[in-house]
Amino acid sequence: MIAAMTHAPAPSPVPPGPGAAPPFPAAPSEGGGTRLGWALGIAGGLLALCCGGGLVAGVGLAVTGVQAINERAHVAVGTYLDALREKKYDQAYELLCEDEQRRLDLERFTSQEQSRPERIQSYELGEVELQGTSGITLPVTERYTDGDTERVVYRLAQDPKTTDLEVCGRE
Repeated sequence: MIAAMTHAPAPSPVPPGPGAAPPFPAAPSEGGGTRLGWALGIAGGLLALCCGGGLVAGVGLAVTGVQAINERAHVAVGTYLDALREKKYDQAYELLCEDEQRRLDLERFTSQEQSRPERIQSYELGEVELQGTSGITLPVTERYTDGDTERVVYRLAQDPKTTDLEVCGRE
């Protein structure tokens, strides 16, 4: 007798349980480093642009602020010296800060300016100097009617009410 050999079918594999990853091919790696490099380069460029732009803006604001103070100081001292040159002592007196006006009344200021031997013929304004907490100074080269020239430094202060710069004496 011939024995019949029969093979029993192979049992099917056990299906994967929950959380098992299905088999699939790995993602392609070509070009991944290039994309990462571009992304990092663009991000770095934007960061540099933002930070660098902020630095440039800060420097620009500081320079503009100093220029604005310089212009305001030139207007204040120029108007004051023009009033003295034209012998308009009441107008010059109004340009003095409160401390100077408390120290000198209009009559005393007028007599003091009238008694000065040198009369301003012309002047040349320098560049403002910020003295930290002690205020603002402006050097001026004054030319007098007798031909003499003198370098004078005017002290300025900001009026708390109007925020205009006012003359607070000279050195």
